[in-house]
Amino acid sequence: MKRIFLALVFFSTLGLAQQKFACVDPNRILSESKLVKGKETQLRAKVDEYQKRLDQINKRLEELKKQIESKGIAQNVREQRIKEYQKMEAEGMELQQKAQKELSELKGKMEEEIIGNVRSISEDIAKKQGFTGVLDCSAFVYRAAEIDITKEVIDRLDQQK
Repeated sequence: MKRIFLALVFFSTLGLAQQKFACVDPNRILSESKLVKGKETQLRAKVDEYQKRLDQINKRLEELKKQIESKGIAQNVREQRIKEYQKMEAEGMELQQKAQKELSELKGKMEEEIIGNVRSISEDIAKKQGFTGVLDCSAFVYRAAEIDITKEVIDRLDQQK
């Protein structure tokens, strides 16, 4: 029984020894890829656009608040400003919710696209170079430099612009 177990261990480790893996470093892809930086710039531009609109609403709300609190304002004008303030406040909340939803969806689509491209490129490289699988480089306790295909993945990712 002990011999059978040792034989199984020997042959299973022999099979693993013939496996060849590659790795990619997701952090390097995020920090070095021009495509990723371009997507981040698009997302930032959208954030800035919404922020600018929200800043305009907040500025108008401050103006209205000062008018409402003013002692020299007629009651009917004050009531009108209060209604305008409430309407503007509701618009601001609605815009903020819309922005959060749209930005979250946009970020999700961008991440999904990038991850899909990285997987596809990694798979193609692995097949061409005879790798059994591709892992995150941080999964290895030790790895030889030649199994890190991150640079090639970044180069091919950036060609997809």
